Amino acid sequence: MKKIVVSILAVFLLSLGFGSLASAEGEGQAPQQKVNLSEEQKAELGKLHDQMFSTKQELVKKYVEYGVFSKEQGDRILKMMEDKHQKLKENGYMMRWHPHPHHGKQLDRKE
Repeated sequence: MKKIVVSILAVFLLSLGFGSLASAEGEGQAPQQKVNLSEEQKAELGKLHDQMFSTKQELVKKYVEYGVFSKEQGDRILKMMEDKHQKLKENGYMMRWHPHPHHGKQLDRKE
């Protein structure tokens, strides 16, 4: 009888733990506030993004040089990076986080 009571108690405690995880998963994030960057802030972010972009370009070129990527793969990667960098500039250096529905995240809310 003692084993049954202990078993039922253990199952009960475990179910409480899983219930709290399930409820936390369904909670959404707080609505994000609109942020307007000043020209000075945009310039500073632009400078940092340009540095990162040039460093990543060098990295891809080294991978091509060392044979990790083919020339065509390197060109495709560089083109994709260039497109993303241009889009980032057009958005005023505001990164856009896109939700992944299969992850249950809602990071980029449309207003």
